[in-house]
Order: sequence, then structure tokens, then C-alpha cells
Amino acid sequence: MEKWKTSISKSDDKETLVRGYELLDLVGNLSFSEAVCLLLKGELPKENESKMLDAIFVACIEHGINPPSITSARASVSAGNPVNAALAAGMLGFGEFHGGAIEQSAKMMQENVDRNPADVVKRFKEQGKRIPGYGHAVYKDEDPRTAKLFSLAEEYGVAGKYVEFAHGIKDAIDSVLGKTLCINIDGAIAALISEMVFDWRIGKGLFAIPRSVGMLAHIHEEMVNEKPYRRITDDQIEYTGPAKKQFKRQ
Repeated sequence: MEKWKTSISKSDDKETLVRGYELLDLVGNLSFSEAVCLLLKGELPKENESKMLDAIFVACIEHGINPPSITSARASVSAGNPVNAALAAGMLGFGEFHGGAIEQSAKMMQENVDRNPADVVKRFKEQGKRIPGYGHAVYKDEDPRTAKLFSLAEEYGVAGKYVEFAHGIKDAIDSVLGKTLCINIDGAIAALISEMVFDWRIGKGLFAIPRSVGMLAHIHEEMVNEKPYRRITDDQIEYTGPAKKQFKRQ
């Protein structure tokens, strides 16, 4: 019979090994971000990489009640679902335009970092594709979270060719497309996780880890402070269908 294979962990009645380390040796000695790095990359991070991950997690942890993931989570618990179901509903609120751009931006960077940014932008233009990680509905000139993360990356010695490439793409968007788009937080995180050699495929997950904490805070607030069954009010709805008709069978 074919076995399920894993290099991540091993657990029995004698010990639990995580990437080869005894779990109890890690408890009290590793921070959460260090443990995340160990699990996802299979190695302990350098000190400054751990600080960078901490900064990324805090930058992503909360961004208001407005995003689809948060409203989905709050609506779910309002309907009487348990916390885990509301968290799942919130997670399903992530998509291409909310939380998903980190993944695609990191893919674009990791596949093209050694190419001329202008050529990359021209190719996206020819294919009619949007360049992930650039532009924001609220922040036009600069995403302040990006500025903060890049500043810390310089301080921690994490900024390298991917951060440089991210800025190169921004400049190329200006010159090739004639648009001024900021590097949004998704693009910043994409560059930084690429610097730390994380696979682009886990980009959405790295966003979901901290945002789930913000989601839990919203779920709890909804449970404690609001009446059950949250619904859209009539003044928030605009009917755009046909006028009332008299039914007559043909």
C-alpha cells in the first residue's frame, strides 16, 4: 500500500519532530514567525529574516471592516455559525483581488527578476494582463505600508534584487503604460518573501496567517456587540430589474 510521505513532521507517543527538531525544544525558544519559517522553508531563519516576517505579519493583520473577508466572516457568525465556520467563510472571501495578488506578484518577480523590467511590462501589455502588486483603490501615489516595509528591509539587510526589480517595474509602468501606480502592500510582500526565498505558491497563505487574527477579532466583536442576523438594509439596496409585470401564462 502506498504511504503518505512527509518531511515536515513526525509524531508518536515518544516524541514530535518538526523538520527534525524536537517540538518541546522549540517551545519557549522560537518566536511564532521563526516557527512559520521553519515549517514553510524547512530551515530556521536568520535573525533579520525573522524580524522582517514579524513586520509583514503585523502589516497584514488588520485593514478595517470593509474587505470582503471580514464582512463575510461577520455575516457568517451573525447568522449563528460557530467561530470556525465564520473563519472559514472569511477565508473564502480571499480571491484574486483581495489577498491573492501576493502570490501572482511573487510568481511574476521570481520568474522575471533577471529580465529588463520594461520588457516584462511590455509583455503584460501585449497580453492584456494586469501587473499584480501595483495600484491600490485607496492609495494612489504611495502605499504607506509598502514604504514602511521597504524601509525596514533596508534596515534589516533584506532588500536586494527583488526590491530593486519591484521598483524597476513601477518605473516601467510609468514609462511604458503612461500610468503612475504605487507598489501596493501585495507587491511589497511579494518582493520581500522572494528575497527570503519563499516559494510564490504560498503567498496567499502568508497573507491569510495574520489576517485570520484580525478576522477573529471582528468575529468576536460581532458575537459580543451586535444582534444576530446581520443583513443589508433596504437603503443599501437599489433594484435595477424591470418594473412590476402582470403575470399571464403564454
